[in-house]
Amino acid sequence: MRIFSCVSGTSCDGISWALVDVSEKKGKIVFDLSRKGNSDYAVELKRSLLETANSGKTGLQELCDMHWSIGKHLVRIARRLPSGIDAAVFSGHTIYHTEQVGKTGMGTFQIGAVEPLSLFLEVPVLRDMRSTDVAAGGMGAPLVPRADELMFGRGSAVLNMGGIANLTLLGSRTTGFDTGPGNMLIDEASRLLFGKEFDRNGSIARSGKQDARILSSLLKDPFVNSRPPKSCGRERYGTGFLHRIVKRASSLGIRNEDIMATLTEFTVRSILRNMGRFAPGYRKLICAGGGAYNTYLMERMAELFDGKVYISDEFGVPRDSRESIAFALLCYLSLQLKASNSDATGAKKKLPLGSVTVHGFVGEPASIMR
Repeated sequence: MRIFSCVSGTSCDGISWALVDVSEKKGKIVFDLSRKGNSDYAVELKRSLLETANSGKTGLQELCDMHWSIGKHLVRIARRLPSGIDAAVFSGHTIYHTEQVGKTGMGTFQIGAVEPLSLFLEVPVLRDMRSTDVAAGGMGAPLVPRADELMFGRGSAVLNMGGIANLTLLGSRTTGFDTGPGNMLIDEASRLLFGKEFDRNGSIARSGKQDARILSSLLKDPFVNSRPPKSCGRERYGTGFLHRIVKRASSLGIRNEDIMATLTEFTVRSILRNMGRFAPGYRKLICAGGGAYNTYLMERMAELFDGKVYISDEFGVPRDSRESIAFALLCYLSLQLKASNSDATGAKKKLPLGSVTVHGFVGEPASIMR
């Protein structure tokens, strides 16, 4: 089955996509990455998504515009693809996700119209996977751990550093949770303090010095120190959180470069604190996501981690495509009516996730219904 998989993360940069061939051989699900890419959102759409996520407020007209603009963006990507696609998946762009610690609740909401994509490709599109997990008593996140089983096998910890950092623990059972900020605070500070979209290779942070006072305060963050299961979003570590840090740093006379160094160190240490407290014994850490391109951050991770740090590329999973490949695998499982969630979300039931557009089915849609 050839699946066109699209992901829009909390960084609000655009769509990470992959064309993935998924099949089963001798009872084992295998995949082959055919194509991949990243497609940036238009400046206005990115601005709207960021402002809405940071403020928690938007108008109905703007919400509608964002919903359909994302849908049109998916079609623009699809126009460049070869024929022969069997299905597509876009679980949506998370516009709001309630911080959840040790509990679950109906607090996640995604946007992004998939109907234009289904009509263009003439295939069914799987969507809204998080809502199914929430309805089953889960948090709706993280969903990727089930796919990590198929990509990396047992015995590893897998770290994804998007806007939020999350861990998958591939032990005797599969679990996972958000640890705190990934790129979010670093990117926001880069924009606010230096007018740059991100700190390329961590060069700004490398030029600064960590401030022990700010770092000590940040490491007391309640979410970072809370026990799993837990999940969060931009509502926790968005511009409001950053502005409080910058205000205090300014009162202490701390340079902007030092703020970047401190935020980068906080990101690394918050991840490793979670590993030390809630995932002891893991000595193999596989890193993916945009944060894995930050060479200074990765150097600090390798220096502080009590084990070996790898990049997911070393396992045949490009670091910028881990999530899009993962959702292709989850889509395959769901369309085969197999469970695509895991213990990581806290759901009371393992089940296929998402809903499917009826348009694009080759045969009678009712034939898959029981």
